Amino acid sequence: MRFKKRVVLLSVLLLFTWGCAQKSAKLQKSVAPPDKTLFETGSEYLKKSQYIRARLAFQTLINTYPDSEMAAESYFAIGDSFYEEGGTENLLQAEDQYNNFIVFFPAHPKGPDAQMKIISANMKMMRSPDRDQQYSYKAERAIKKMLEQYPESDYAPIARGWLSDVQEVIAQGDLMVGDFYSERGNLGGAQLRYQEIMEKYPEYSAMDEIYFRMGDLWEKGKNVDEAAKYYAKVLAGYPFSKRSEEAKQRMVLLNKPLPPVDTQLAALNQSRLRPDEGFTPLKPFIDFGKALGFVGPPDRYEQAVATLQAEQTKTAEAELAKQAEPGKGSDGIQIETILRKSADGKVEDTTVIGPGAGAGSQDDGEKKKENSKAKKRNPKRPS
Repeated sequence: MRFKKRVVLLSVLLLFTWGCAQKSAKLQKSVAPPDKTLFETGSEYLKKSQYIRARLAFQTLINTYPDSEMAAESYFAIGDSFYEEGGTENLLQAEDQYNNFIVFFPAHPKGPDAQMKIISANMKMMRSPDRDQQYSYKAERAIKKMLEQYPESDYAPIARGWLSDVQEVIAQGDLMVGDFYSERGNLGGAQLRYQEIMEKYPEYSAMDEIYFRMGDLWEKGKNVDEAAKYYAKVLAGYPFSKRSEEAKQRMVLLNKPLPPVDTQLAALNQSRLRPDEGFTPLKPFIDFGKALGFVGPPDRYEQAVATLQAEQTKTAEAELAKQAEPGKGSDGIQIETILRKSADGKVEDTTVIGPGAGAGSQDDGEKKKENSKAKKRNPKRPS
């Protein structure tokens, strides 16, 4: 009796132990790798804007599993946490993190994205032309680095457009500094500023103002010939400018011949003009909000991503439309299958590719018409 009880007890214990072992094995199979778990945890915190917790999870992954495939993504995500949190200090931290990402993972496919976010961060910190332009200069350098390191990136054309925007602000700031020197009688200082704009930013939209001011400075310096050169530039290349009429009067007073208008140059210069934002009743409030930090500049990186997505969608739709065009393959070559009945009664198909497609069906149609007419003339004639 005791022996039977022992056997039953041992059987129960074995079954229990086996069941626990099965459950443990299943749990071990279902548990995700710890590095992936850390990354997912950090990503969830980032989505919820819990930036400090997100950074802690990502940094723990990097420190604990430096050889993990998720280490590079964690570096990038830490930069994103600072970038999304915003503010000057956080944006500077984001820039530093993205720079480290590019150095540590130079071949990573997200390299262009990291550089574009560095540009965007500095453009967010850019100030108006009448204030310190340190972030404008940083944005300019970051854009040039982007074009040097990733010239084949889809972002490259967008970055070139940003370069024009940034240089426009820098040139406008230099123009204001030159005007400041000019108003205080420092003609040499003003001339150096205007000269710098002409050399560094030749596509500046208000170059007619620079030329007119240079002419005015040379005229004040009693150098009539040099003054006339700059007034002539206004007349030849900027006939639409508000300075054109005044430059003409100056040339007449200086007894200099008026140059003809260069129509091609004038058209090019006019294409560089930027639309005037104009005044709206809300503008003072918007400017005040920007000064307080409540209204920030647009996120250039998000705009770039949206632009690329729109272009990709447009290309895909065009390709689908091309493929769906009747009688044509994906490469636009006309394809047609013609069914014919052979002498023994079998149906054969012939595929015609290229310009000849459609000719076979037309020939068959013509033959059918001729057979029909022949039947009417001679009903006993076999078809």
